[in-house]
Amino acid sequence: MDPLTHVVIGRAVVAAAREPHRNHAIGAAAILGALSPDIDGAIALTGWDRYVRAHQFGTHSLVGALAMAWVTAFVVGRSARAERFAALVCAAAAGALSHVALDLMSGARIAILWPFVDRRVSLPLVAMADPWVIGICIAWLLLLWPARIPLRRASQVVIAATVVFLCFKAAMLGMALRQLDGTRHEPSVLDARWGSLTGWFVFERRPDRVSASVIASRGGPPTFVMTRPLASDTPFVRASRSLDDVQNFLAVHEFAFPAETAAGGGRVSVMWSDLRYCSPTRCDVWVGGTFDANGRPIAQEVRVGSVVQQRHN
Repeated sequence: MDPLTHVVIGRAVVAAAREPHRNHAIGAAAILGALSPDIDGAIALTGWDRYVRAHQFGTHSLVGALAMAWVTAFVVGRSARAERFAALVCAAAAGALSHVALDLMSGARIAILWPFVDRRVSLPLVAMADPWVIGICIAWLLLLWPARIPLRRASQVVIAATVVFLCFKAAMLGMALRQLDGTRHEPSVLDARWGSLTGWFVFERRPDRVSASVIASRGGPPTFVMTRPLASDTPFVRASRSLDDVQNFLAVHEFAFPAETAAGGGRVSVMWSDLRYCSPTRCDVWVGGTFDANGRPIAQEVRVGSVVQQRHN
């Protein structure tokens, strides 16, 4: 989920529960706690593939989120000694756990019971940076500023509105799933369509291809969106599976597919993407590497939009 939603919901949850008046130390603990699980974003500086793998576990598990809450409370407590440490921990924990819950409900696949259980779960009610949820968060800011509504009351209104909206989306998802009528193939994953109240993407993997379609709660059969063939497992494709960046990518992407192309000078490039990063005309994320004519790796490469990261073998 986007940073604004994490900040507003994390702060509002704490304020709705216990704060009749504004408390800057508690507020700081709640806000920083709500952002703290994303500290793993620093890993992206060493390689986006490493970050995207760690992002499914670590600080986004329940244990990791609570550990980050304790660290947050310690940091805030150093500058707010008058506030009880236990209160800061509770505020930071509420913020950090709201972060994990929001990420789950926006389609992230997270091993919430890591390190005890590695299985990833998801509840795809809304899309990342969903405009409806962002609108609710902006309403909270507007309630606080010009109208001078008490923090606790404004937070209770916004939390109630968020819960009602998510319950509505859950009902719409249930109706949409009935449209599949037992036609799903395993593995398959659902993602909410950005800005849509009634639509979800269905990503499916079959022996020869990965594909995406759209289902809607209003009825009708699934609508085809796009597909990518799963190319034959050539020697270069097999060799690419040994690259660190490809291993990291394949560990957390169920709908990955390779693209093998000639790179000039006898070299061959094998890059992997995942259908969830693609539109019918292009893919925004590629991970892989370049090999010489004998199949020896020359370099690893990660492309995220216009950003390119390279590691030489």
